Amino acid sequence: MSRVEPVTKSQLFLFLIQIQIGFGILYLPNTLQQTAKSDGWISIILAGCTVQLVIVLYWLLIRRFPSISYFELTKKIIGTHLGYIFNVLTYIYLILTSTYILIASSILVKNVLLTMTPHWAIGFLLLAMCIYLSSSNLQIIVRVFTVLSVVIMFIIVLSFLTFSLPMEVRNLTPIGSSGLSNIIKGIKDSLFALYGFGIILFLYSSARHKGKTFLKVITFSNIFVVAITVYLTFLSFVILNPTLISQLKLPVIYIFRPLHFNMIDRIDLIFISIWCIPVVMSIAVYIYFASHWKSTSFKKSNYFVYINGVLIYVLFLLASKSDQSFELYGKYLHFLSYVVMFMIPLILLVISYILKKKEHPS
Repeated sequence: MSRVEPVTKSQLFLFLIQIQIGFGILYLPNTLQQTAKSDGWISIILAGCTVQLVIVLYWLLIRRFPSISYFELTKKIIGTHLGYIFNVLTYIYLILTSTYILIASSILVKNVLLTMTPHWAIGFLLLAMCIYLSSSNLQIIVRVFTVLSVVIMFIIVLSFLTFSLPMEVRNLTPIGSSGLSNIIKGIKDSLFALYGFGIILFLYSSARHKGKTFLKVITFSNIFVVAITVYLTFLSFVILNPTLISQLKLPVIYIFRPLHFNMIDRIDLIFISIWCIPVVMSIAVYIYFASHWKSTSFKKSNYFVYINGVLIYVLFLLASKSDQSFELYGKYLHFLSYVVMFMIPLILLVISYILKKKEHPS
């Protein structure tokens, strides 16, 4: 399908972990404190298991049509007209997700790093950078993320510096004290922080290694992301007390604030500056796939990239007018995420097995 070089195992792994790690992790300890409290790490692990189950369902679906894109797969299974409707919903989801990440990114950059810069200017500059990358082919995008994988390693190294801070492991005890119902509520919050795994649906046809090898790679990437999320949440809970976590919107950043060294100060600013890079660049991935929703191959289509960029910026200006509008926007996106990432793939999988739809080898 794609004329560019296929994506290797290592590239796929590094690409997926950066797409799945987002800003939601930075807010997650605060969110979990409202529901699962000290048992939030349990909710994250259970959410990771849920994601893994969905990933297996994705794999069972996309392996039936190994050489065509997901947007073409829908039409092969349920017909052109209904498949078109499903593709439109997926396209809307990709655009809305891009806008949500852009808003969250610009808010964080303005509040923490560039307090005097207008909100619209930050969003425009971030989006322009992403549009430039998304106008390339998939292999170039994957290579950029492969290089950016150094960022993840550096973040892990930075987190080791927090070991010098006072820690209170008793903040996590007694285990299970929040109750099963609250732990289950925490699963919902944790899932929203791990939503990047939906990109898997669009990558199978471009992967060099398919079948069980592909499943192993995406499984390891999910395990890695869940482990990082549990690790940072664990640090937040043992370094900060529950009252402080409930008051701080970004507990993961705050745990770096007490760190001071002779040559380096404000480790928290260094951390967030590094964290922003792969998260913001993930917008380019969503724009890229949204720009190919009507095509059967991933050829360069800069016209749609620019159109989508303008659409995302207009939505960015509208949805970021106030905290209430952004919150309402997030609720609509949350609902659409369930439809696009869970319901539609499940419907396609069931129908493909019932009607025995699959790609026949040529």
